[in-house]
Amino acid sequence: LKALFRPCAMVVPDFENIAEINLAGEGFQESKVLAHKFVELYYMSKELLSKQHHYDWGLRAMTGVLRIAGGMKRAEPDKSEAQILMRALRDTNLPKFVAADFGIFGGLILDLFPRIECPAKTDPE
Repeated sequence: LKALFRPCAMVVPDFENIAEINLAGEGFQESKVLAHKFVELYYMSKELLSKQHHYDWGLRAMTGVLRIAGGMKRAEPDKSEAQILMRALRDTNLPKFVAADFGIFGGLILDLFPRIECPAKTDPE
């Protein structure tokens, strides 16, 4: 039976490199700095927030947030890139959190994006 299966090596993907390339592809000029902040936020969230089945800190969730950030950048090209990424992270992750994790995530966002004000958009209707 052992002869039928070959060993294969697996590695953990370099999330920071993937995030940098995705951000650059979406038109972000500061992709290297923002990718580092993005990956740090996801790593710290995975470590500090409560363990819930519906929390996803993997590659699929990461690329989804980056795609949303790219759409926000195209919609509002005059805003700062840090402000756009911070809003994309906040707006896509907050709805899935349990109440106990709101404050922790908000603190992480403020630590990684200091002095950046970005009020949530509301629907005027």
